[in-house]
Amino acid sequence: MMEPEWINDGEPDENGNVTALIKSSTGARVSTFVGKSIKEVADKILQSQVEANQLISRLRKPDSAKQSMRIEPKQLTPEDRMRLSSDITDPDKVVEAVEEIVTARQGVSPTALSARLAKMDKDEADAFYKAEATAFVDEHPEYYGVPQNRQALYDELIANGWPLTRNNLAIVFETLTERGDMIPWPVEGQGDYIPGNGDNNPNSGGTPTPPPEPPARTNGQANATNAPSPRPRSISTGIRNSDASASAPAPAKVKKYTRADIERMSRSEYNDKLRSDPEFRRQVDAI
Repeated sequence: MMEPEWINDGEPDENGNVTALIKSSTGARVSTFVGKSIKEVADKILQSQVEANQLISRLRKPDSAKQSMRIEPKQLTPEDRMRLSSDITDPDKVVEAVEEIVTARQGVSPTALSARLAKMDKDEADAFYKAEATAFVDEHPEYYGVPQNRQALYDELIANGWPLTRNNLAIVFETLTERGDMIPWPVEGQGDYIPGNGDNNPNSGGTPTPPPEPPARTNGQANATNAPSPRPRSISTGIRNSDASASAPAPAKVKKYTRADIERMSRSEYNDKLRSDPEFRRQVDAI
């Protein structure tokens, strides 16, 4: 479920910008429209609606049927056999003679068969990468799918020579987040503009989307050029200062979660805290 919202009740902010939002049920921004007046914002919303209608129109257009490969074996005539038996001993004609024989026997030329197998392999690879990218986005709602973040993920995969999988995307996403190289979801009261263009520019009214195409590959892997591997993840030992001394542990402090903290949580972390931490639930209800 999504809902609209006018920031500051449609009044200009300190920078003179009027901002309208479309938010998801969790409060994350799906689309952002910014202008110097309500009319300018309305024009952007109308343009976004035009693009949405065009997309709906394309989706309603029937697809053409997939073309099946025609396999038509044929019998070689006695004249064909006589000619081919002569051609196959001629160095200038042997390749064509063999291809004609194979085509007659299997009903399709080796060239056409190779092209079809290559296309099937590409389609299968594209479907795999798209499914992995989509799974990564579904499992990491804190990922903001603007072009800069998508390119950063690809560059990190290529730098490490890793193929595109949901697990590898999660590893490089964590690494880039630790480095501060990921653009986070916009937070109310902070700047909304992220450089970019097309549907992934949050100011254009488009919806950030996961990337369907994988980075360039060589032999099934992303191209690599002796780049450093990502920073290792930090691993907690589980030992606290209070465990190493005779003094009593200090009273536990209640962590105060902000809206930004909650929006950066993964779905599983959010659900776990709701179930196990009553104070967290109270803070969520208060927000």
